[in-house]
Amino acid sequence: MDTCKAAVFVGPGKPLEVREFAVPEVEPGAVLVKMEMAAVCGSDVHTWHDPSAEHPVIFGHENVGAIAQLGRGVTQDALGNPLREGDRVLFRRAACGRCPRCAAGESCQVNRGYGFLSSDEFPHIRGGFGQYLYMEPSPWLLRVPDDMPTERALLSVVGNHTVLNGIEKIGGIRLADTVVVQGTGPIGMGAVVQARVMGAARIIAVGAPPNRLALAKEMGADETIDIGEHPEPEDRVTLVHDLTQGRGADVVIECSGAGTAVQEGLEMVRQGGKYLVVGQATDYGTKPINPSLITRKAVLMSGVLSSSRQNIIRSFQAMHTVVRQPVEKLVTHRFPLEGVNDAFHSHETLEAMVAAILPNG
Repeated sequence: MDTCKAAVFVGPGKPLEVREFAVPEVEPGAVLVKMEMAAVCGSDVHTWHDPSAEHPVIFGHENVGAIAQLGRGVTQDALGNPLREGDRVLFRRAACGRCPRCAAGESCQVNRGYGFLSSDEFPHIRGGFGQYLYMEPSPWLLRVPDDMPTERALLSVVGNHTVLNGIEKIGGIRLADTVVVQGTGPIGMGAVVQARVMGAARIIAVGAPPNRLALAKEMGADETIDIGEHPEPEDRVTLVHDLTQGRGADVVIECSGAGTAVQEGLEMVRQGGKYLVVGQATDYGTKPINPSLITRKAVLMSGVLSSSRQNIIRSFQAMHTVVRQPVEKLVTHRFPLEGVNDAFHSHETLEAMVAAILPNG
């Protein structure tokens, strides 16, 4: 193929535009991927609203594709599995290997990931919202086993890997812990799945609307609290304390991004409990909290941003061999490339749990 199409973010609030790009010749060490499925992430939608956001960019950083062409020297994935053209893969941009974060085994601070790079710069097609994506030399890939559905592979990098990273930062979830998950979007669902895998005895999901709460139960939640029925934070805190015999939750995971959520979570967690904040990714509005709760309750509290490659591997392998929940159901809406703006709308209106772009479908 000489050219391909991709959906381009051309400025805040403007509809994404489907444009045509030249497909570069694959150099040694590089890989050309034919995109199969790319998720619309909340960060894409936040960026679309951000007046300071860089553009033009081809979004799409949660991706599954099939190898269209392997550059000379690329023979295996990150786990040593042999690679062939046609294999489905998860992938990331190569880390620089020199920055302080790379030295500490964390996500690279120099090489930005696919889905965040200018489409004006060569090789242009560096986001998942396109028919093809060009991976520059030294790619990081994971081969998707033949018996693993594409949706299940995709879900391993939608919420699950980030939550897994965060749970490790707070020392894990212990067997028989009670876990409260604030928020029932894709990250919240990932938190429910991971809490169940780690042996939580009881999982309480707080969110809305009712169809998402029903999905949360399918993913492993034992009880749900509908914020539509209980709109006041104080009422939700009381319900959590009632469900835990006044003790509070052993672990609370904030995945909602709501302005009152952190204060609410600090009131829900027990004395000596753990609080992981995942959802507070924007600076919109005021978000007051009472920090003395952290001290008086001796709460172990941490935030998390993205994940390391090791977390991606663990999330991916767990999806393949451990997770029994029907996570494929979380991909509720699928759109062709030309329907990318409809996909964004379905995400914003909460119509879709995970809206996926099928660039070649």
